[in-house]
Amino acid sequence: MADRAPQVIPLRLQHPEEMFVLGQTDLFSEHRNFLTGVERAISTLRGHRSGRPVRLEVTLPVSQVDDGTAERIRRTLGRYCDDRIDYNQRERRATRFDGLSYLWVGMPIVILGFLIVTLAAHVAGRGQGSNLVLDSGGWVLVWVGLWFPLDTLVFTPLAYSREIRALERLRAASVTVEPDPLLPAQ
Repeated sequence: MADRAPQVIPLRLQHPEEMFVLGQTDLFSEHRNFLTGVERAISTLRGHRSGRPVRLEVTLPVSQVDDGTAERIRRTLGRYCDDRIDYNQRERRATRFDGLSYLWVGMPIVILGFLIVTLAAHVAGRGQGSNLVLDSGGWVLVWVGLWFPLDTLVFTPLAYSREIRALERLRAASVTVEPDPLLPAQ
């Protein structure tokens, strides 16, 4: 049961709204956050592959805490995660479509590379120095023509998938809010 203990993500905020958006404040304040609470949580979750439940421990100034603060943050966090998951799914599909589109540019380069390799084998003959230059150049063109489209199709969408997994865990997170008398009210 110890390995199912929740992953705790502590967040010190000045206002509950800082969970989602940063307001204007003194940039030189010792209590200033430069990322929203959600961005910090997503970054923490993306950095570890785990299926453990998540608990957000939000610390706020005493004046910002009431009985419904934790529930308001949890509900808004759920809506935020749903919206961002939808966005990431659309972006992942668009990226794959881009990869297919890039093949329209890449395939002529691949064909040109194969033609150079074939031509080098017939014109210069095997084992000649000029064959090496043409053969290598042809294979480089094949690689260039395929690399970017395949990278876009296969690897680029993985970042969206990792973030979606983090957002799904964050959507199911429990939220606790604690007042901190040492945090100044603003």
